[in-house]
Amino acid sequence: MRGAVRAGAALRAMAARGPAATAGIIVIGDEILKGHTRDTNSFFMCQRLRALGVRVARVSVVPDDVDTIAGEVAAFASRFTYVLTSGGIGPTHDDVTFEAVARAFGEVLAPHPELVALVHRFFGKTDASCPEMKLARIPTSSRLNYGTDRRTGSAFKYPLVSVRNVYIFPGIPALMERALDGLSHLFRNEQTCFHSRTIYVAADEMLIAPVLDQANTSFQGRVSLGSYPDWASNYYRVKLTLDSESEEHLEDAYRFLMEKLPPDVVVPFLTDPVSQAATEVYALAESGSALGQKVAAALRTVEGALDRYSLDQLCVGFNGGKDCTALLHLVHAAVQRRYPERQEKLKVLYIRIVSPFPEMEQFIQATVQRTWLAAASKSGAVCSRAASPAARLAAARSMCAGTRSSSAPWRAPSGRPWST
Repeated sequence: MRGAVRAGAALRAMAARGPAATAGIIVIGDEILKGHTRDTNSFFMCQRLRALGVRVARVSVVPDDVDTIAGEVAAFASRFTYVLTSGGIGPTHDDVTFEAVARAFGEVLAPHPELVALVHRFFGKTDASCPEMKLARIPTSSRLNYGTDRRTGSAFKYPLVSVRNVYIFPGIPALMERALDGLSHLFRNEQTCFHSRTIYVAADEMLIAPVLDQANTSFQGRVSLGSYPDWASNYYRVKLTLDSESEEHLEDAYRFLMEKLPPDVVVPFLTDPVSQAATEVYALAESGSALGQKVAAALRTVEGALDRYSLDQLCVGFNGGKDCTALLHLVHAAVQRRYPERQEKLKVLYIRIVSPFPEMEQFIQATVQRTWLAAASKSGAVCSRAASPAARLAAARSMCAGTRSSSAPWRAPSGRPWST
């Protein structure tokens, strides 16, 4: 009975807020449909709009054809709170978005004095027939929206054109992203907040399908449940997503699944282990488990090195292998905890084998970028090259190196075992 009362209260709260604002995205360009260019704009728009409380209801990709674009714009404008177009703005023959939006609303194109002045300012052109002036001819009821550059805090020098509820964004991703971030206030919906949960399952969809059916039936209309297999992951087989405008409904559905799913199939998985390294690694070290005790011992060794050496004097041996990757994560966690606001990069020494796998090279480069590293490299075997001039490439006095307990100890040139 209490559960029914809670559910009723949550539904009434959602009704009081009213329906969420909706958006339709129209990506314009032959190059998208022909496979010449990858569309990243709609993905970025969907992420940003959802964070602003706007539910994206439809994404459409259309060619550079005036009638096709006009028809899609008119249909979207009548169905959704906001319509965002991407592409088709420029001086060439295939830049027809302004013309298409004008046609969608029965308007004509006309030079806007403010845009004419901007074209003259930026391009030095005044001839009405020059290609650049095409940027100044817009639908007659257009509004000019000047956003704020998040990086500088200053107003944009060039506006975004909108007609009614249609916002006409450039197709170049960097320009589109900058414009949307700078004009986020136009779309922000304070009345709606989307809540999400994710569950990672180490089992095939076939095994968990009956439980998902039960959950969908129990929470339909209140929680959106998605199931996405991932055959490439080493950690899980299926990712389950739960989304709702009600945090209470979301948590009820989450608890339902955690109780109903087969035992031991839910796996802990961090999508961003790098930024959360200190919290998660030290929590494991303090857990008292067998693995936690080993992690704690390794962290004491790393912390001893940090006590003795500055970051500029320390580097980590890294060749992309499992042992080195585990060590790098431990060192990163310790450094993150000790220097949470650090600007200095952690140094790594990559000792490249004679014929490295391309996938290994890609992994190492991605790790360098993701973990905020400064990398130096040297070819050769790890043990034979560790004390060579390669170490001096990182200008370091000490190198952290990881080995398995079954491996022979590394030895310094003096013949004494290294601390690892």
